[in-house]
Amino acid sequence: MGGLAVAARLARKRHDVTVCESGAGSGGMLGAVSRDGFTFTSGPGAFTLPAVYRDLFLKTGAALEDCVDLVPVDPTTRCVYDRGDTVLELPNATRAGAAAAFDGAFGAGSGADWNRLMDRGAAMWGVMRTAFFEVPSEPAKPRRAAGGLKDFRTTMPWRTLRPLARAYLRDPRLRAFAERYAVDAGLDPRRAPATVAVLPYLEQTFGLWTVRGGVHRIAEVLHERCVDLGVKFLPDTEVADVSTAAGAVDGVLLAGPGHGAEVSRIDADVVVMDRPREEGGYPSASGVVELHLALDAAPDDAGRPYRTLLFPDDPAAEAEALFATDAKPPADPTLCLYAPSDAAPEGATAWTVQVRVPAHGTGRGRVDWDAPGVRTSFQDIVLDLLARRGLPVTDRLRWCELRTPADLERATGVPGGAVFASPVAGGQPNRSPVPGLYSVGASAHPGGGLIGAGMGAALVAELVGRA
Repeated sequence: MGGLAVAARLARKRHDVTVCESGAGSGGMLGAVSRDGFTFTSGPGAFTLPAVYRDLFLKTGAALEDCVDLVPVDPTTRCVYDRGDTVLELPNATRAGAAAAFDGAFGAGSGADWNRLMDRGAAMWGVMRTAFFEVPSEPAKPRRAAGGLKDFRTTMPWRTLRPLARAYLRDPRLRAFAERYAVDAGLDPRRAPATVAVLPYLEQTFGLWTVRGGVHRIAEVLHERCVDLGVKFLPDTEVADVSTAAGAVDGVLLAGPGHGAEVSRIDADVVVMDRPREEGGYPSASGVVELHLALDAAPDDAGRPYRTLLFPDDPAAEAEALFATDAKPPADPTLCLYAPSDAAPEGATAWTVQVRVPAHGTGRGRVDWDAPGVRTSFQDIVLDLLARRGLPVTDRLRWCELRTPADLERATGVPGGAVFASPVAGGQPNRSPVPGLYSVGASAHPGGGLIGAGMGAALVAELVGRA
């Protein structure tokens, strides 16, 4: 998404833009799975801060709302704890409504606790918006907050999320909810920066959104926008290396279709890399498993919220297991269920269950998701957990498809199929010390996710314009 977004911005400024895509399609980690009339979004099921993409589309052509149908997610989340004994629904974009929901589920005072944490998130956003998100990362140009020591104390770079949440939130279930924002971004809440508190603040302030037909529609219409602006796409084309001469970029070397040995070259004055790398920032150690479920419709499907979080018996232990050095597929993870109302044929419903898991590999903290039996056994674990948490589906299951971090690595080239760190975690500088070489996307400043990719694209386009 970062590559698509910066391609559109640069093409609008009359640059001659070529996109080299190692896969068959565009969108990276944001895609779709279609089969038998069912369509599942693969990747982010919802997003916040739509202004990032409204700005992108307005500055490159027609408005975003002219291209897709944005839909507010309300309630944003149904949270289920204690195997169904505690259930709350959080209304979209209202502090008072969220506080009332927490008070009703966890007891008087829980809403006030949450609002105090959101006040901290608001203060952090006030500093980070102008000192971090809106400022490109460049070599030898450190970003400094204008408020000096006061802003330093607000963002607390020495503190991590878990102790921050525990300082504000008394109920362990509320702490588990806060920590989900780190885990969902691929970060260990014990090590993630305290500024992760910005993420629930943004969601509560600017709302949670999806797109009719699936969030992947944004990638599709952005690709169309690029084509309309004259961007040339080379699918199934891997960049083998960046070519430099006299200390500056002069092109790229390509491995042929199918990653063969034949190499060709494209001359270029500017190269923007959207290739995931694990160095720098706060690299993620986790990936995601997606279980797409094609189901016969049930009477209660019509009233089901778009997003449901089904918490485990011991939410606090989940991060310890997920980010352990001797990682293995989790036995009792949080399940995130997306249940769109417009993704299945008549008489059916489409669910996607996302589970945060160790990334693919054989080293420390990794799981070999291609090892015999691992895929099948974990699919059974997820189906069993759905039943234990009150949502049995096997008696109405038409078919299901499991997507592991190993599948994601093959499809996108992301090392280990890891979910890269959130847009509060940073990454590689947007401009390299090599003249003409820039970075965008999940591994570059300001970080991963749809927000980070979109903001990073705006920063890179600005830097190229200055050169």
